[in-house]
Amino acid sequence: MTATVKILGIAPYEELNNSMNIVSKQFSDVQSDIYTADLEEGQRLAAQLYQDDYDVIISRGGTADLIRRSVSIPVIDVSISIYDILGAIRLAENYTENFAIVGYSSITEKAHLLCDILGYTIKIITLDDTVEAGKILDTLAQEHYGMILCDAITNRLALTKSLNTILITSGFESIKHAYQEALTIAQYLKKVKLEKAVLEQSINSQQQECLVFDEHFQVQFSNLETVLQETILKYLSSKKELEPENQFYPTIKNKIYSLHTKRFIVDEATYYSCVVKISTPPVINNRLGILYQNRAEVAEAFKTKLLFTKFIQESTKEELQKVKNYYRAILIFGETGTAKSNIAYQAYLNQESHNNNLISIDAKFIDEKMWKFLVNPSNGPLVDANNTLLFEHVEHLSLVDVERLIAIVKNTKLLQRNQLLFTYDTNHSSEQTIYNRLLVELNCANIYAPSIKERKNELSAMTTLLLNKINIECNKEIMGFDPNAIKEFLAYDWPGNLNQLQSAIKELVINATTHYISEHQVSVLLKKERLVQNFSSNKLASFTFQNTIEQPTLFDYTKEIIMNILEQNGGNQTKAAQQLGISRTTLWRYLKED
Repeated sequence: MTATVKILGIAPYEELNNSMNIVSKQFSDVQSDIYTADLEEGQRLAAQLYQDDYDVIISRGGTADLIRRSVSIPVIDVSISIYDILGAIRLAENYTENFAIVGYSSITEKAHLLCDILGYTIKIITLDDTVEAGKILDTLAQEHYGMILCDAITNRLALTKSLNTILITSGFESIKHAYQEALTIAQYLKKVKLEKAVLEQSINSQQQECLVFDEHFQVQFSNLETVLQETILKYLSSKKELEPENQFYPTIKNKIYSLHTKRFIVDEATYYSCVVKISTPPVINNRLGILYQNRAEVAEAFKTKLLFTKFIQESTKEELQKVKNYYRAILIFGETGTAKSNIAYQAYLNQESHNNNLISIDAKFIDEKMWKFLVNPSNGPLVDANNTLLFEHVEHLSLVDVERLIAIVKNTKLLQRNQLLFTYDTNHSSEQTIYNRLLVELNCANIYAPSIKERKNELSAMTTLLLNKINIECNKEIMGFDPNAIKEFLAYDWPGNLNQLQSAIKELVINATTHYISEHQVSVLLKKERLVQNFSSNKLASFTFQNTIEQPTLFDYTKEIIMNILEQNGGNQTKAAQQLGISRTTLWRYLKED
């Protein structure tokens, strides 16, 4: 059974209203309500009525043009045909040979065509917004034109000037054609609306939250709550450019969401679909155990938050380029502070595939709760695709966890869907089996991060780069080191590598009282570094206390360091506190404790 099409008719003049009523009765599947109103009055009436479930509006000429600006449903124009104009000309010829045709282009264009075909010589005047119709009619009256053929607007004006007129009206065939066009369009729109409703119901029945928007972030479809929808659109619009496929993990009102966007094109226009899910990474020690970053965020962090790419050796960069097409897993190893994370970031940025996201997982925090999340079938990183997974500090994994990870990677064919990166700290490793198992079982490429001791020829350049970086961060203007100061500084081995180097330079910059770092500053700092290094490398048994203590505590070691720094500063507590980076109150508390 065909659904009834509901049509709103706005006729600019009563004669058209009557004709439309007659024609509408010829269509059994049409319900038609017709009103007489011209121009702005017709526009206002249509704007008031069109939302009453009307499928389409039929009007005429300038009134139809105005209505289109005010409604969101199709507006069909009852046109004037050549036959309508020819009929008016034949009628005028019965009255006089001295007549003119005056009207807007919808009439005059067809009148010119008709006259060209039939060889008529008739004065035709086209009206527009810049032409004053009243003056034209006055001129025609002065030129003794006995009849004016015109549209409804000109007809009303001509009657006020006592001119004889013939109104060019749309005939029954033109009106019938408008109804047929309206019926076709309305039925097509009903079909489209039905398909859209079925699709929406299908999406909603799957309980899947979805958002569809265009390249200007205008919503085409959404079943999200308004606030969440607006927040997600704002987040996505803040991205410099959306790739054909993206995965984002924004935090919205203390919840982490998974946003999976895909680009598609319809009629040369670009659109994006976005599937929205709540993601629930476990909270470890009141912080997230997993960090999600997209490619742009990694590139930005690489430039601003981490050490410079200069700190990755050129030979290491070349090695990363060589292995990227032959290995799906890379193990990066070296001492503490050797920029292993930097190398991992660079390996990710080199990737031409599996680069939707870099998902960093801190192995220090992996426990049963974390494992459950990692393999969660709805949002677990190990079951996702097209990402790079970075397991940091894998030396902290137990052998049981390493075997579990290897089994998961093999059984789920993870390396066919993702890239794997590992960082391994040789300073904190007591079990080389972990390194060997990952290397062999997952066919890892192994990339070594050399220590500063092995890169002595680069230390001067790295020091200069760090000095510039820290000057900017601390709003200082340190121009360099005194000659003897830089010689002593570069001679030190820096066992803590880049981390220790950066921390030391920052301390020197903050405490510098001139534009150059002095030899005394460097000597004091290196003495403290050696003291701290002894403390942190299990050499405490050889530490000499001024007072004999059988079982020294951490407080005792800290106090002894403070006493040494205080002695170096000639007992000046203010200078000692500044050098240690503590307040005078804290220093005084250590000194007064027995």
